[in-house]
Amino acid sequence: MRLLILSINALLKFRAYTVLNVVGLAVSLACVLTIARYIHQENTVNHCFPDYDRICLVKSIISNGECSLGGYRSGLEDDPAVEEFTAYTSVSDLMLVFGKQKVQSRVFSIDSTFFKMFPYKVLMGSNRIRRPGDVVITRSFWEEVLQGRPVVGGSFTNGQGRKFTIIGVVDAPATKTSWQPQMFMSDEIDAFLLYSPTYALRMVPGYDLKALNQKHGKEVPRNKWATYQTLRYEYLPLSELYFDADLERDNPMYRFGNPGYISVLTAVAFLMGLIGLLNFVNIYTVIMSRRSREFGIKKVFGAGKAAIFVQIYVENMFLAGFALLLCWTILEVTRYLFYNELYIPVTSDVRFDLLASAIVLWGLPLLTTVYPYLKFTRSLPVNSIRAITTSRVSVRSRMVFLGVQYVLTIFIISVSLFFVKQLDYMLHADLGFRTHDIINATMYHNPLGLYKDSKENLLDEGKRQQINRELVNRRMAESTLFEYWNRSSNILLDGGRLENFALERAENGFHQALVTSMTRRTMDMYGLQLVEGRLWNDSVDEALSRNSFKVIINETAKRVLGVKDITREKLQPEDVHFASSWMPDFFNPPCEIVGVIKDFNVRHLAKATMPMVIYYDSEIKWGLYAVTAAYRHEDRARVIRFLSDLYEEATGRTDFEYTLIEDVLAKMYEDDRRVVRIYTLFAGVAILISLLGLLAIALFDISQRRREIGLRKVNGAQARDIYPLLLRKYLAVLGVSALVSVPLSWLAITLYLQGFAHKAPLTPGLFVVAVLVTALLSLLTVMWQVHRAAHVNPAEVIKRE
Repeated sequence: MRLLILSINALLKFRAYTVLNVVGLAVSLACVLTIARYIHQENTVNHCFPDYDRICLVKSIISNGECSLGGYRSGLEDDPAVEEFTAYTSVSDLMLVFGKQKVQSRVFSIDSTFFKMFPYKVLMGSNRIRRPGDVVITRSFWEEVLQGRPVVGGSFTNGQGRKFTIIGVVDAPATKTSWQPQMFMSDEIDAFLLYSPTYALRMVPGYDLKALNQKHGKEVPRNKWATYQTLRYEYLPLSELYFDADLERDNPMYRFGNPGYISVLTAVAFLMGLIGLLNFVNIYTVIMSRRSREFGIKKVFGAGKAAIFVQIYVENMFLAGFALLLCWTILEVTRYLFYNELYIPVTSDVRFDLLASAIVLWGLPLLTTVYPYLKFTRSLPVNSIRAITTSRVSVRSRMVFLGVQYVLTIFIISVSLFFVKQLDYMLHADLGFRTHDIINATMYHNPLGLYKDSKENLLDEGKRQQINRELVNRRMAESTLFEYWNRSSNILLDGGRLENFALERAENGFHQALVTSMTRRTMDMYGLQLVEGRLWNDSVDEALSRNSFKVIINETAKRVLGVKDITREKLQPEDVHFASSWMPDFFNPPCEIVGVIKDFNVRHLAKATMPMVIYYDSEIKWGLYAVTAAYRHEDRARVIRFLSDLYEEATGRTDFEYTLIEDVLAKMYEDDRRVVRIYTLFAGVAILISLLGLLAIALFDISQRRREIGLRKVNGAQARDIYPLLLRKYLAVLGVSALVSVPLSWLAITLYLQGFAHKAPLTPGLFVVAVLVTALLSLLTVMWQVHRAAHVNPAEVIKRE
């Protein structure tokens, strides 16, 4: 108890330094713990399920590079290494009717084994689906869509009036999961058979994943019509599903992690933790320097090294405890900032939070005690007693700590500034096609659901589609608001599909390309530039006929595939074209190359421009569900209002939806925006922590030189002579830190850009700005202390000293 009281009194005696130390450590810990909790959450996705480390899904891999979850007819579930398996079907857009409310829902169709392998806690009712009409909903769907009203025993219908009964509500799993269904239905519903199920398998303990994938890794034809395209299956551990880089990222039923984003956050957490640790040790050694006489006298009177270590450790533990309390306060206050601005959502994990707090409270003081302990136990007692009475106390070690903080701070600022520059470069780069004032608007919804319908309903649906198509086409043609329009279902930036092509014949080797279909009006709307040959001609070219084996390629495809003469050479697709249905035995002939267009980028600019192959499309004949149109910028509001009215006239519905090409482009770079916001925020925090350490050192350093300043002023020194004397040391530290930090920053940015195909130029001005910002803020922090010291009354100083 006496030791505790002594430690508290010692810290309170130097309140200013203690407050600076606690605040700096608390801010650093808040940053580190926020990121650590998020990384822990991302690394424990799906860990809520028993035997998660023994559960595998079946992944299908097509030779063109496309990957998906499946397993139907793969035979992998029959392997002796499989202990148990379940099959579920996912549907992401099932339209259901709750009274007068229509809801588009994410549904899993499951068998009786699913909840045994993936148990969900039952909140009310039951999760045992016995009849085809039984449904289990999730807590989030119950609260967000059904407003938490009593639902067990309640019913709803699908688009055709089929009745379903809610038999239970299940809670969210204890950890984040890869999938996010809103309800579970029976697998006995016939129409779910139209969808390919996904297999989840519980493996026997100690299974050899590598050996099993080698055993089942044989390439087989994708289907009975495939001429060249092959397919293989492999086991994908559930623990690896979240970060699997091959699966489609746009599937609304699943969510995937970003390993690059985690790496960025890990680097930020390390830097922030290191800055905070150095700042803590630096300020605490200032406190120890003020107490050197105290420790010297203790050693004279026989205090051993163990006693000194315990006292320093207890004091550090108190400081860590106060900082931890302030840290958790900051975390609670800034929770919504981190979620909304930085998208670092964290689900509370009490066990992890307690473990992290224990490490900070008991483990951190061990690290921060080592340097002060060694520093003050190695010096002789007489030196410790004498050091406080002299004006030339060595601050070299503290300047080294401050210099390292400056190095890290300049590093973070430099990286942050470059990320801003790179993002601006990508957002304003010329992508090779029109990226403004284009809208994609929904014009039709199919009211038929998954379930079987009568022949009469299907005929009626065909008539409704024809009426809608004619009405929308007529209204769009009559309007003067649009420069171009077509019945495309998506915006060009939405991508396409991956397929393989070979020059002339398969023996020449297949190369991956991005494939899409376009009309001539689509190409004109986006301003695609012809380099060689011709564009599509509606009077000559046809879709889905024997005359459809024609393509237009970009410059990259011409170079990668080795095309020399487009008038003589053809491209052999690996997969059969839709028009092959018109050919005997789904014959897959080579495609004529009718034109070459200038390269354009529809993917993130970190990726290289891909070879692109474009088939002919006829949206006037087939287009139905959406309209894509280009307009004048000043007409945007009128265009949206016109399309909304047209949608209501054509469908009788008011749930109009549209997408602007600017929004699609912004979404593509959302991760980059988050990285910029993260580095910008934490660069500011790093500066704050470093300035707190600088302030503590300046307070101590200037207080030790008051007598020297007084004597200089007595001998005629002016304030302009005192300023350089006191600032020289800090400017020297900053200069050396800049010389170290700039090459490190340049190296880190260069390594980061190795995976980027399109890069912003790395110029010296970026590093100059980082150094100037750090220097300016540091000078402002020190100047008010220097100003006070330079204008002090020398008589009072000499009298007091």
